Amino acid sequence: GIAGAYSEAAALKAYPNCETVPCDQFEATFKAVELWLVDKAVLPIENSIGGSIHRNYDLLLRHRLHIVREVQLTVNHCLLALPGVKKEEVKRVLSHPQALDQCEMTLSKMGIIRVSFDDSAGAAK
Repeated sequence: GIAGAYSEAAALKAYPNCETVPCDQFEATFKAVELWLVDKAVLPIENSIGGSIHRNYDLLLRHRLHIVREVQLTVNHCLLALPGVKKEEVKRVLSHPQALDQCEMTLSKMGIIRVSFDDSAGAAK
């Protein structure tokens, strides 16, 4: 994801002194490691609410990379709107599908339409 994405937070937790390199797609992240553009990649594999990130399991099978470390990251989602917009005026929410799944009950109670986006930080931007 872009700077500020949960993947960046996970990378900084796993490797506090690292320089992060944003990638807009999981495939691009795998290629960056294979081409030695980066030393390592930090990718989501499991989500305690949303389940497995099947796309990354598939990519692990197709690429010659392997898991070398695990990092657990607590995620706290926030509902963002432009200044002056009241919570009850929000009709649609853009976010990553995993984040939308994690917030499904709250968003359903609020009657909010969910729209998938590549990453939560990109949606916030």
